[in-house]
Amino acid sequence: MKIVNLAALLCLTLPLMAIEHDITIENTNFTLSKVPYPSEERVLYNYNRLRLTDKIKEENWFVTIIADIDNYYGKDYIDSFEYQYLRGIKADTPFDIETNAKDYGSGEVFGRLHRLNVGYADETHNIVFGLQKISMGVGRIWTPTDLFNPRNPLALEPDQIYGAYALSYTYALGELSEVMGVVAKRHDHSYKYAGRIKGNFGVADIALDLLSSNDAQMIAYEIEGNLFDTGIEYRSEGGYFNDKLLDKEFFQAILGLDYGFQNGLTVMTEWLYSSKTYTFDEILLTQESTLSNNRHLSSNYVGASAYYDFNLLINGSLSVIYVPEDQSSYIAPLIEYSISDDASIALGAMLYSGANESEFGSLGNSYYLRVKATF
Repeated sequence: MKIVNLAALLCLTLPLMAIEHDITIENTNFTLSKVPYPSEERVLYNYNRLRLTDKIKEENWFVTIIADIDNYYGKDYIDSFEYQYLRGIKADTPFDIETNAKDYGSGEVFGRLHRLNVGYADETHNIVFGLQKISMGVGRIWTPTDLFNPRNPLALEPDQIYGAYALSYTYALGELSEVMGVVAKRHDHSYKYAGRIKGNFGVADIALDLLSSNDAQMIAYEIEGNLFDTGIEYRSEGGYFNDKLLDKEFFQAILGLDYGFQNGLTVMTEWLYSSKTYTFDEILLTQESTLSNNRHLSSNYVGASAYYDFNLLINGSLSVIYVPEDQSSYIAPLIEYSISDDASIALGAMLYSGANESEFGSLGNSYYLRVKATF
């Protein structure tokens, strides 16, 4: 099914409802200085994303449409191996969600369908069909149980992730318990199936997750709760994974803690463990598979982040990932200034340290200026 066919189907159904629109336009602009892998020369380029969001609602029915226009400007970066490789990674959907790129010399522009779904929700039922985000897992940095929309903590925007073309249904068993089922169609027209049952057991919310596809299987857990009366929130997720594509079986899990101080400082830490590791080539060549974000070079990673509001206008954050095995690290500081309620400007960096042969030591530092405005 092509994008136009899916969009046409939704457009035909909209006039049947007395629709209420909630339309927003957001423009995010990055000016970046970085050394694109595997080059040793620094380049300067600009990335701009214009996003249109339309949330339509009528009683219990809703439609969500999010579409982007992406523009990259900077010939040196566009010609780099890193850019061409990243542009070659497609969404795991049976149709293209991006238009062909228009090359205009030093830059290129293309459109992307970020989300497009229709659904129904009431106190007991929630059903969604179309391009959507499937929420699984409790991790803040890593989400090993999320095999639909896994976040990438090393990305410039970790939460800007492709949607899954799926039918999802959640049934509320009670106020604090639910069961969910998902069927998603993939780029090779095979299907990915998942289920989750979640409930509250007094001391914690606990869930059992199952997933099956033609290249992976998973049986996993999620736990999230409060550590007595300390104010500390703890969470863990993980399980058994069968990597059919590369013929490996492994256990992988995260353990994390969150705490918010009274002065506005929020801190979080997380540990990732994986019983099996992968080579660089295995990771590089399997980016479009179900377990792409679960393959790691090392068995242990420690992550932490902190967020603080200095005042009503200025806030800052710091994220760190450390690899004990090779003693390399990734550090991402950010400071943001609110120009108004609808606009902000931020300075950030993505810093890498370690020996040249280590996981992060071979990468070059990146620096960026971000300007964001919502209309």
